[in-house]
Amino acid sequence: MTLTPPKLDDLTWSALAEAARRRIPAESGGAWTLHAPVDPGVTLLELFAYLLEQRLYWLDQVPAPLVLSVLRLLGVAPPAAARSAASVVAFSSGSTDPAIVTVGAGTVVTRDPAERILFTVESDVALVPLEPSATRLLAGGLDRSGDLTARRGVPLLPASREPAEFFLEFRPPANARIARGTRLALLFELDVRGRVAPSWSPEAVAEVPPPAELNWSWVASDQAEIDADVLDGTGGLRRSGVVTVGLPEPSNGYVLRVSTAAATFSAPPVALAVVPNVGVVRHRRSLRAGDAELGDQVARWIRLPGQHLTLPGADGLLVAADLRLRRGGAVQDWHAVPDLTFGGPGDRMVTVDRDAGELVFGDGLTGAIPVPDPVGSPGAPVVEVEYTVGGGVTGNGGMTGNWFLPAPGDRGAVTGRNVVPADGGRDPETIDEARRRAGEELGRVHRAVTAADFAELVETAPGVVTGRAYVGVGEHPGYPGATVPGAVTVRVVPAVRRDDAAVADDAYVARLWPDPGMLAVVRARLGEARLIGTEVFVCPPRYRTVRLRVDLAGQPSDAAEVRALLRPALRRCLDPLIGGDSGSGWPFGGPLRPSGVLRAALAAVGDAAEVVAVAIGLDGAEPGESCADVALRPGELPALESIAIRVGAAEVRR
Repeated sequence: MTLTPPKLDDLTWSALAEAARRRIPAESGGAWTLHAPVDPGVTLLELFAYLLEQRLYWLDQVPAPLVLSVLRLLGVAPPAAARSAASVVAFSSGSTDPAIVTVGAGTVVTRDPAERILFTVESDVALVPLEPSATRLLAGGLDRSGDLTARRGVPLLPASREPAEFFLEFRPPANARIARGTRLALLFELDVRGRVAPSWSPEAVAEVPPPAELNWSWVASDQAEIDADVLDGTGGLRRSGVVTVGLPEPSNGYVLRVSTAAATFSAPPVALAVVPNVGVVRHRRSLRAGDAELGDQVARWIRLPGQHLTLPGADGLLVAADLRLRRGGAVQDWHAVPDLTFGGPGDRMVTVDRDAGELVFGDGLTGAIPVPDPVGSPGAPVVEVEYTVGGGVTGNGGMTGNWFLPAPGDRGAVTGRNVVPADGGRDPETIDEARRRAGEELGRVHRAVTAADFAELVETAPGVVTGRAYVGVGEHPGYPGATVPGAVTVRVVPAVRRDDAAVADDAYVARLWPDPGMLAVVRARLGEARLIGTEVFVCPPRYRTVRLRVDLAGQPSDAAEVRALLRPALRRCLDPLIGGDSGSGWPFGGPLRPSGVLRAALAAVGDAAEVVAVAIGLDGAEPGESCADVALRPGELPALESIAIRVGAAEVRR
């Protein structure tokens, strides 16, 4: 039941004034006889009623310091500062010099002709000259470069748990001068489903174990392999990211081999694009200001509350700042905080006023009043500020090809195009937004107490895409069939693509296995959330092989059509993610009912054929004639192995 918030401000000025008038005869013992507004005493009562009404209004208001105090008490983060949008830009140089042009870290780039929305490059980008037509992708033994160009999606490695590899070939122009060790930056844009943010996103999760151990190497013309010096931003092809790899000895072509001894992916990583010469850019700039840039602001300070420091170029853009003031010949550090409420008289802290581009100091009670050395005194600078500007939703935007360097200097005519949309920018969080976020965070599960808590923590694990989880309370892998107090076994089913095309595909896999990195993330998350004394085991799902037989009456007019209808329908019926009556996955340990499978077959074929019976065989056994339910043990899932269609006495296996 929703409770109506109490209204504390329920008295008006007229009600307060009238209540005071009614008490005059008793309180004055009858001596006060004139109660009209012309009486000075009544005027004072009306004034006090006016002041009291104002304070009653405050009862229904929640001031910002109180909200911040409550957030701090609850352990919830204070209102967040503005967040910077990020994108990936593919750079190109118009220079005719065969030497490599480098776009250095911190270089300012923009897509705004007015140069108001400025981004900075996160790390050095060497513009390695490559022939676009000579860049090839070889995966699965085939040249898939055309598919990659058309963004049709190319599976780079299988999910077979066996050795696998793919190759990338690059060819530079004949006159290119490329030094050994030059780092080539490649964007791997992957078709990733779920909550896995790309490496450049502000929401990216750091240090997620890879789904498979990858080996990166260069293949020389004599087929000899050289280990590549690689920084893998994809986390082992788990997410989209930028990979930087050091080039070997100069050659007329480079062949990069990516291999694994065991392709332990939950689903094949699918590449949408592989783009060279890219750099991550963010909508922010780091600036510095000292005595000269800040002018006479510090000289005008007096030891009174309300001091502030206006930073050049920060109007409406200020995100964060660190301040150093020199006092008595010693440098003091001042730090930005969300609010001065929790500061004492000697705490050196400031608040950031983004709109005004200012640093605001305390009043001597909450936050110290700045008293630096006089400007012009010998020694180190009196004031130094390192601050960041940018952020906000203005940095978000689509893909454009008009990126340029506002001040290219001697770098040549460098231009660029962003190959992914600029995204992730957010304005500063308001107090009301922080209150709503606190309510959402307090409603989330953070401790694993019940079986539902365990399942929710698995399904919301950061950095990986989990689908479902079975929670066996009292189950211990070392004591099957027994109930062990304090033991909890969790079986994780990964989330993979399961649309109509995937279910009908010949490459459909019924058994879904979580990758080792996913299990490690879930194990660590549950290890932190479990209660003391609980022993948690995180395992892959447990499958039972299922064979089906479908009996048709008479001869269908189009047997191929019937098989094409039955196959995806029965796969969907028993699927661990989208199967079952609810479509949310076959129930863990749920029995296989011939009536339910028959219902799915009838719905699939419609008038194309007459389905008279279905039979189920478990663990490799031939489907029997029994109509009884086929039981599964707790936590088990069916894995459809084959479908046999019998028309009269004949039988066709699929």
